Amino acid sequence: MQKKTIPFIIILLLVGGVLGSAFSLYLSGLFPEGQVKKFFFEAIKFGIPHFTINLGFLELTFGFSLAITAFTALFIIFLTYLILKL
Repeated sequence: MQKKTIPFIIILLLVGGVLGSAFSLYLSGLFPEGQVKKFFFEAIKFGIPHFTINLGFLELTFGFSLAITAFTALFIIFLTYLILKL
């Protein structure tokens, strides 16, 4: 059995997030407008707003944000389950 390392787990969780987001974007076009579509396909956004530090010779921009939909969370949970069971 393969040993599960931290980088392997992080990569799988990132892949789950990307696949869940892609799946969510694809399916959102198939559902009619309403509460179900809003629940499953509207992203919850959070993070640190970007800001810029201008030092004259150097300009630095920092920021971080996440947008998570229900399908993104489901894919991450599913891959976490697979990691723990396999």
